Amino acid sequence: MTNITFSITDYPTIRRTLFDLHTRIYKNPNADEIKTCAKHLGLWHKKAVNANNDVEVELLMDYWLYGLQPNGFNMAEKYSRLHKNQLTEFEQALLSRMRLARYSVFQVVETNHLDTLTVVDVFIKNRFTLLDQHLAQSTGVGQVMAGYLIDLGDFCIQSGAVLALNKALLQADEVIDALERVGDENLADYLLIPANAAKLARAMIAASIRLGFTGGSSR
Repeated sequence: MTNITFSITDYPTIRRTLFDLHTRIYKNPNADEIKTCAKHLGLWHKKAVNANNDVEVELLMDYWLYGLQPNGFNMAEKYSRLHKNQLTEFEQALLSRMRLARYSVFQVVETNHLDTLTVVDVFIKNRFTLLDQHLAQSTGVGQVMAGYLIDLGDFCIQSGAVLALNKALLQADEVIDALERVGDENLADYLLIPANAAKLARAMIAASIRLGFTGGSSR
């Protein structure tokens, strides 16, 4: 366990480190795991991954990195375990947060149009600060999005592709099926567990691909 505390001033370093870790983790993906993820998301056709654009590829890799847990933990934690001796303390600290990354549907409450947004989780109802230059400069108040969030203490960052949501996507069969199994009174506690949030990710991403809504923002 590291003693690093992340601060807003670390944002450029966090982004660079996150990009570097993604690059290294993505370097040698397990073919069977990618096949499983592609099947989950509706991207497996004729014995191969069949993505229509770069956003769909990124959504697939996000899901593989954060959502798939073949041994009870995601690929960020797997990489941390396998390469602990080669990681800097900052990388270890960021990976420890990445292993708990949670898929979230969130709405923008406020933005400074520079680098910081206040957002609320649509299902869990908690408000938090999201540090993200791209989203702060490109999205408006009231917009609803979905993606993986990494909690860094006083603020969160977003990782991977972001889906801009609309009513049709939220009412898609896959999404309704994923949520109707959980009562409203238990939904917040349920989705706070990353493995359960991964089920929402699977449904949301699969529906967006099926409905052709994958032309959104990519990071």
